[in-house]
Amino acid sequence: MPSSSVPATHVLAHWAATVPNHWGESTLRTAEHSLEDTIAAMVAGAGDPVCASVRAGLRVAGPVPVVGSSTGTCAAFSALANGTAAHARELDEMFFVAGGHFGCAVIPAILAQAHEMDATLDAVLDALIVGSEVMARVGMAMDRSHAEKGWHGTQTIGVIAAAVACGRLLGLDAARMTHALSLAVSMAAGPKVQFGTDTKPVHAGLAAQGGVLAASLAASGVTGSEKALEGPHGFGALYAGGSAADWQSVAAVGDGPLAIDSHGLAFKLYPNCASTHRCLDALQALATENRFGMEDVERVETWVGRVNLVNLKYPEPRNPREAMFSMPYAVATMLRYGTVTLADFTPQAVHDAMTRRLMPRVELRLNSTRTETATQLLAHTTAVTLKDGRRLERVVQHAKGSFLNPFSALERQVKFEQCTTGILPEERLAPLRDSLARPQGVKVRQLMALLQFEAEVDDGTRFGRPRRGGPQPLL
Repeated sequence: MPSSSVPATHVLAHWAATVPNHWGESTLRTAEHSLEDTIAAMVAGAGDPVCASVRAGLRVAGPVPVVGSSTGTCAAFSALANGTAAHARELDEMFFVAGGHFGCAVIPAILAQAHEMDATLDAVLDALIVGSEVMARVGMAMDRSHAEKGWHGTQTIGVIAAAVACGRLLGLDAARMTHALSLAVSMAAGPKVQFGTDTKPVHAGLAAQGGVLAASLAASGVTGSEKALEGPHGFGALYAGGSAADWQSVAAVGDGPLAIDSHGLAFKLYPNCASTHRCLDALQALATENRFGMEDVERVETWVGRVNLVNLKYPEPRNPREAMFSMPYAVATMLRYGTVTLADFTPQAVHDAMTRRLMPRVELRLNSTRTETATQLLAHTTAVTLKDGRRLERVVQHAKGSFLNPFSALERQVKFEQCTTGILPEERLAPLRDSLARPQGVKVRQLMALLQFEAEVDDGTRFGRPRRGGPQPLL
């Protein structure tokens, strides 16, 4: 049928409410990795000032835990706080086919709802898988024009996925799931003007909060348009950019593999915008193969897609938040230290004189040879011109940690430890690892109790590493 006649809202809601909870082993392993990665990101982000401010603004006491606090709140506010924490350090995964971050927007909502219900992690993983497919299908329908228009899919599409995931936990039938999805459409927001500000991570929290609220309201009988996605004034019509939404991706839901199996999640190695990661991987590989250091480099040229240009809006960042969306800062940091870590996003690091001296050598350009789509990722190109006249080039389509270039078991473990060690009390780390490694039958309340601690709030110096004076080799 033509895309314009696909009853997208009903189709997605019906699938989400009725699809059997029978998932393959590889699907469950990906869902478990997503849960682990998001919880690690929450712990790492809990000490950020923006997260402390959000927690301070939640003046409703309740039983649902807030990561980084010994006190709890209601389910919706817990989702808000924990979603913000998961996104605060920009180390949470990307779901490229969906056009945003998945875990930070959806998993805090699921955990809050599951805690309230006294559910197990088995139910959490089922809701996570269902929510990921809904986010992917809407993301494919909107394609890249949604992001190019300036919308942050983590919130705009993430809130829809979060609502459906919470509805799955609540056991909503197809009719009420339709209304949960419809209500979430009315909560969809998140403009990219907020990139580089405290509000950007709050977008994830608002998506998670909206998901809890939309599902709860639908369960209580609140109704909405049954054409919220595809209607004349629906999500597709209002939020699409230069091209209309194509709901054929929704019509095909249930046919073929799930999106997390066929396209996968991209787990992040570096704590900054994923738009830089293919170029950072390329630069690191070139330096390793050709054995040059930062003082050998005359110029670094990077070519990225149009959406990436929208994201990387700070050529001269003034603070750590802006630095997370700066290609010159990311490349200069890689040139200087051979990697990019949580320690590189503090006020001191951002204003470091030597890093600043390297930044003008970096150029960010548009790769106009091909248009990126939701299902076909664009390769990014990095070219290094050395002072001895050599020009080295590397093309990378899949960053380390992505579906087609996955972490090793050791790399996954190292990331988890970098996010949690020294932040979460030591006596809680082992039981947390055990619960995440063997989630079957684990109560969410048991897991969340391990995440209740008083976070030390600072400007990122908790991640600091010793810095030696003088030029640092890239190798």
